[in-house]
Amino acid sequence: MDDRKRAARLEGRVAIVTGSARGIGLAIARAYAAEGAHVIGVDVLAEAGRAAAAAILAEGGSAGFEAADVSREADVRRVVAGVLEERGRVDILVNNAAVQVESLAADVRVEDFHRIVDVNLLGCVLFCREVLPAMVAHGGGAIVNMSSVNAFAADPLLPVYGATKAAIIGYTKSIAVAYGPHGIRANAICPGDVDTELNQAFFRAHPDPAAFRARVEGQYPVRRIASPEEIARVAVFLASDDAAFVSGAEIVVDGAITARIYEL
Repeated sequence: MDDRKRAARLEGRVAIVTGSARGIGLAIARAYAAEGAHVIGVDVLAEAGRAAAAAILAEGGSAGFEAADVSREADVRRVVAGVLEERGRVDILVNNAAVQVESLAADVRVEDFHRIVDVNLLGCVLFCREVLPAMVAHGGGAIVNMSSVNAFAADPLLPVYGATKAAIIGYTKSIAVAYGPHGIRANAICPGDVDTELNQAFFRAHPDPAAFRARVEGQYPVRRIASPEEIARVAVFLASDDAAFVSGAEIVVDGAITARIYEL
């Protein structure tokens, strides 16, 4: 398949991508724009988010940016209303914005619980709620919600984060069932470790970052972690007509880490 045919997969479509300033969200925004979509990035990191949109424009893509907190109802309504006023439609929604706070279950602070749930889960719910009527009116759309392997494989230091990611899978399936008759597909991506700024900071927090990273990557059967671009390519597939019969699914992108038991 040549580049011109590939670039047409999202031609003319309007996509909202949350958490677009860096990491997986930025990679998805760039990949969607490269495939012909107009991408509206959303992030609380205003300066980085505007820079990301500018970089997409410099690469020849079509993009805009809105500074917003996905956990704030007024912010979400403002973003979606603005996109609909400017573009008249939303074809693709990617709920990627997320936070995590490390803590054993017995040490979870109430304020951390609310922050994790409000950004990871409520943000997803709010954006879907605002976008779905427009997708119904337009005759269809694609929703991609970012879950995690932590939805079904526990990290002892991320109990609330894992709970939100499990909830996102259930919520995604409900949308797929309820709105399938309206031509709307909803799927969740469940990545393992990804080489993002947040993961790099996690490695640097250890006394020997290189050794710790090697230890983590050694747990993966493929002996490495994913790049953001590898997750983005799955998000492109799910948003495109190539995935026309894929809905209500959780797509695991984890280098087989959850397929293993242990190594001797």
